[in-house]
Amino acid sequence: MNNKNKTLIMVVGILLIMIMGVSFAYFAVGVNISGNGSNTNLGTGNFPLVQYDAGDSKLLKDNLMPKDIITKNFKVIVTPTKDVKEVTYRIYIDIVDNTFVKCTDDNYDEVTNICEKNANELVYRLKDNNGNVIKEGDLTGSSGQIEVVRDTKTQEARTEYEYTIEIEFVDTNKDQNHNANKTFNGGIKVEFAEKAKTINDIIASLNTKTEQPDFSQIATTDEGVYKVSDGMYGGYSYYWRGAVTNNYVKFANKCWRIVRINGDGSMRLIYDGTTCHANGTNTTENLAVTNQAYNPSYDSSEYVGYTYTLGSQRTTSGTASNLKIQNETWYNNNLASYASKIAEGKYCNDRDVASGYSWSSQPSSDFYYVGYDRSGVNNESSISPTLSCPLGDVYTLQVGAITMDEVVMAGGKWGTANSSYYLYNGQNYWTMSPCRWYSSGYARVFFVYSNGSFNNNNVNNANLGMRPVINLSSDITLVGNGAINDPYEVI
Repeated sequence: MNNKNKTLIMVVGILLIMIMGVSFAYFAVGVNISGNGSNTNLGTGNFPLVQYDAGDSKLLKDNLMPKDIITKNFKVIVTPTKDVKEVTYRIYIDIVDNTFVKCTDDNYDEVTNICEKNANELVYRLKDNNGNVIKEGDLTGSSGQIEVVRDTKTQEARTEYEYTIEIEFVDTNKDQNHNANKTFNGGIKVEFAEKAKTINDIIASLNTKTEQPDFSQIATTDEGVYKVSDGMYGGYSYYWRGAVTNNYVKFANKCWRIVRINGDGSMRLIYDGTTCHANGTNTTENLAVTNQAYNPSYDSSEYVGYTYTLGSQRTTSGTASNLKIQNETWYNNNLASYASKIAEGKYCNDRDVASGYSWSSQPSSDFYYVGYDRSGVNNESSISPTLSCPLGDVYTLQVGAITMDEVVMAGGKWGTANSSYYLYNGQNYWTMSPCRWYSSGYARVFFVYSNGSFNNNNVNNANLGMRPVINLSSDITLVGNGAINDPYEVI
């Protein structure tokens, strides 16, 4: 091998050899390379070999009927070397054509088409050689490459792994005319992959800080990740602050930013749009909806509630706010099929009243909620965000909104512009934190202002947007490093 070729191998780092026109595909992974530049030495026997045999690999059938199943048997063969015993590979379905769709409002008719809304009608199952299901998931409406499983094998000798992939048109026992005469066309493939990581792996890789920042100052640089007691979940939470660039996540074909890792190991994300945006970007794309009131009613203090009951200071049931309705509608339209990876998160709508005030439905004078004091509006030295919440104000939900406390932790401040930190998007959007009752007859809630500061606004103001917040389950696995061009991707 000449020096030019050796240099090329060093740059690429992976030698991929596809044998076209036969049933086996071969590729080398984990190549051991020593030296640098033209002096690179590629030792023989340093290529752990992965092979897969899926025949023609095709998964194809026209005019599928409910209960029809497409089946493909295949195997993956791992051959280690003396020096390299560990190999990670991923099995994926490469979809060429998939015409299956969900039953939605667009194709639903209560009289003639009683279908099951958002049902998983085309599903896959990956089984081992004993018939045990390793992984299953939904393919309805899916396109492109769908990763089925990513596995790391450590072996001392050549080992074969036998698999079966099944794709089934599920019989929902309801009208399925919206999927009549549909087609699925794809192939099963295997390739070298990055080793998956857990949320605990991410925590272990962070250079976390335990001494809390100066919250009287906005965070305009990358201040990193801080560890703090988590009053809602217990344990410790890890939150990102400032102009951080390592908190991007790709999930559900959308981009998100990590707000924090909760005390139970779940990961809290805020929506960033269908594509990832650099810090300082002015965009409406990461607003799920625009120009919406937090609540259309405003003339009782109860309307600061994410849910509310007139005559009651707090409730987690009762009437849903417009913010809650809009968030959950967006969730159902965009994330319902990914629910298995989304945890029921804890969200705080802290309606405790600040010291020196008492709660009333329609008092004739101002009163303030405790969040007003914590935000440091009157005294910068008193800025004290918290992850604790009164028990009666903790919501357990699939989707919610960011709190004022989380905005402060991220690097925002009352009345001080900040276009550098990761929550800035040049738009006004609601938090779910109550601020005050205004004596002229308005309930008010904190919001993030278009210049990156935060303030408070009447709940009936319809000129603000909404950014959904979700929590990924603690048992998910991810790849990537969190950068905008290599976000953590949920697999």
